[in-house]
Amino acid sequence: MKKIFAMVAFAAATMTASAQVYVGGSLGLWRDWDKNVTQLEIAPEVGYNLSDKWDLGTEVGFAHTYNDGLKVNGFTIAPYARWTFAKFDRVNLFLQPTAQWGMAKVVDGGDAQNFWAVGVKPGLSVELTDKLNFVAHVGFLGYRDSDDGINYWSSKGAGFKLDGNALQFGINYNF
Repeated sequence: MKKIFAMVAFAAATMTASAQVYVGGSLGLWRDWDKNVTQLEIAPEVGYNLSDKWDLGTEVGFAHTYNDGLKVNGFTIAPYARWTFAKFDRVNLFLQPTAQWGMAKVVDGGDAQNFWAVGVKPGLSVELTDKLNFVAHVGFLGYRDSDDGINYWSSKGAGFKLDGNALQFGINYNF
């Protein structure tokens, strides 16, 4: 029993010594003057580098949308695993399988609405320094749904979405 415990402790110490914790996130602001729509999104994240190819993390987000008088606030949580499949000097290409759950509520009325998504976000990471990375996600491949079929931030359904509203930029700091 002592040998098994020692082996598990040694394996955990080895993994911890080679891994790095990172914090970061993204901030987005979008204004459509023609439709009188404003969207603000704040999404901090924390993650753990398991190896040079795999990371585990969680993104927690808040969003506010103003749509011609209708105000909606939302909260999301999205744990993920990030797989880096290609490295080019300081640029890394990755796929980020994720499961997202969120809740949105119209300000001044209405019930809260749950929405969820399961899919993959492709992206890239640029190592600006040894400790600082620029991260960009460029779309979503998967399935999205909600309680009543209405999602205030994206449409319900399955497929691949790649457009200007699907871009997400952020900064990560590695400890």
